[in-house]
Amino acid sequence: MTRLFSQRRRRPSRRGILSFEWILLISILVIGIIGGLAAVRNALLSELNDLSQAVEAINVCGTCDPASCPPGNPDCCDDPWWCCGP
Repeated sequence: MTRLFSQRRRRPSRRGILSFEWILLISILVIGIIGGLAAVRNALLSELNDLSQAVEAINVCGTCDPASCPPGNPDCCDDPWWCCGP
């Protein structure tokens, strides 16, 4: 009879240890996920910044050859819509 009581006394303490292990494991996992998401966010912002600089650096202004204008619009090179500056 004493043996049954001693086995029952051990189980709650072991369950408590297992609960502590799960809490510790989940805590470490959550901290890792937060750090990983922060790293992904920083990498994504860096890539988007590089993309925006590349798009900004595209030079679409050029010269227009009047001979390349369509037949019905001989003055197509007077106001180039693709060039943002003079």
